Amino acid sequence: MKILQINKFLYPKGGSESYMFELSDTLKEEGHTIEFWGMKDNRNSKKDTYNCFVKNIDFSTLGTLEKLSNSFSTIYSREAKRKIAIILDGFKPDIVHIHNFNFQLTPSILPEIKKRGIKIVYTAHDSQLVCPYHRLYNFQKDEICTKCIDGQFSNCIKEKCFDGSLMKSTIGALESYLYHGLDYYNKYIDTIISPSKFLANKINHLYDKEIEVIPNFVELPLVENIEKGDYILYFGRVSKEKGIIEILPFFDKYKIPLKIIGTGPEVDTIINSKYIEYLGPKYGNELFPYIQKAKFVIQPSKWYENCPMTIIESFACATPVIGASHSGFLELIEHAKNGFLLDFNSHDFEEILLKSIQSYNNSFSTSSRESYENYYTKEVHIPKIIEIYKKVLNESI
Repeated sequence: MKILQINKFLYPKGGSESYMFELSDTLKEEGHTIEFWGMKDNRNSKKDTYNCFVKNIDFSTLGTLEKLSNSFSTIYSREAKRKIAIILDGFKPDIVHIHNFNFQLTPSILPEIKKRGIKIVYTAHDSQLVCPYHRLYNFQKDEICTKCIDGQFSNCIKEKCFDGSLMKSTIGALESYLYHGLDYYNKYIDTIISPSKFLANKINHLYDKEIEVIPNFVELPLVENIEKGDYILYFGRVSKEKGIIEILPFFDKYKIPLKIIGTGPEVDTIINSKYIEYLGPKYGNELFPYIQKAKFVIQPSKWYENCPMTIIESFACATPVIGASHSGFLELIEHAKNGFLLDFNSHDFEEILLKSIQSYNNSFSTSSRESYENYYTKEVHIPKIIEIYKKVLNESI
């Protein structure tokens, strides 16, 4: 099978990219032919085989005039439509599997794929279909927001969801109104894969077809005889919505060592103390030993999570997770078995968190690895993806 993987970023920027690369490597091992298409970037780990990647648009670095001049191309990109035609005609894929594509690549590519009779599978790594800002979170108010979920995208403008900017928020809302109004997602996407039931239940408001729920996966062999340390580990983005900054005083108060790995806008607010150690960003083989030796990984996210790779990677390392009691966490963490679910907003969260940490025993590590082996390995995941590919191809016969 020839499969074109599409994502705006083609370097390991986050969980969706890590998933796409892991999926593609495994599909190649099984004899399938893979090509990639997205934006140009010096950090890309994938070759531009057909010389058709689109120019890189980084909105965080653009001035006001540049943002205005690029505003239309964030909704409809003639360049993306023209350049995807090159790889479609050269590679001739059986399936196009799309990951993150809005704003930089834009849904303008969908009819270009479809007019060639090529089937489209889309993995919803975030809430873009029902939230112009993709996050279901209001950063100005620092709270969860689902006001747009039924198609009332004007709320994005009212709340100035995009960095408090009326201009960017208007563009985001217009993009959602346009493509839902033209029914692009129902018309052109054959199957949506959601990594969680939680997200599937959110996006099915605006998508008419069945949504396949398949959790993410990672390939990590078990390292035997790891001696657990006495520390708790947080790894991931260090930012408001992740909730880690608010709970730092807990670790000082109860003298529990915490290691923090990652980067983000809140790094400078990390408390420098005897019990809190910031180690900066680490990836892959440099990161995994820290996960393996941690007593628990903690994920106190305030915003909704889909199917966090941090939890799956922790389970693969035989490390239990203490996570927030909402969204995708509820589908991954079995309370008091492979970790704990905790309401970090409750008045007694410190007492409950302390008891959870103190209750650790080896059975938590065993159960964590069992969860991984039962649900989140490539042996479980890949046959489900192949089944979906075959299903959408058979529908055209």
